[in-house]
Amino acid sequence: MTFWQLVALEGLLLLAAGMTIIAGIRGIIGASLILTSLIGLFKQEEFWLWELSLLAGVSGAVILLLFFSRKAGKSELITGLAGGMVSLVVFGAFLTPFIALMLWAMVMGTGLVPHLRRKQVFWGIAPVLWRTFLGLTWIVLGNILI
Repeated sequence: MTFWQLVALEGLLLLAAGMTIIAGIRGIIGASLILTSLIGLFKQEEFWLWELSLLAGVSGAVILLLFFSRKAGKSELITGLAGGMVSLVVFGAFLTPFIALMLWAMVMGTGLVPHLRRKQVFWGIAPVLWRTFLGLTWIVLGNILI
């Protein structure tokens, strides 16, 4: 596999991560379609083993995201951190994690959490953190598939 093919595949994985973080459930489904195509390309002889595992994981991820979103809606906290989380994933893909965190903090700012009770803050930020975790999971899983 050439360098440019690997760069293109990493671009697809970053797209999957970004879709998950920004679009929520629709993004998770779109990212699963990207991973399904990678499974079809690189794991043809074990397609159904990987695909059934992916479908089970996507189902669980959607259910947890619905739960977190419902809890966040009850806490009345705005979760507008998705754009910042996408920039963190993109910075982290091309830079070391420490430098990525520092750049993200400088670009996006750190005063993003209002002064509320801890429970409200946790449930308000939980959907964004879950989407970020799923986005990073797509990147890692895609690299395992390649």
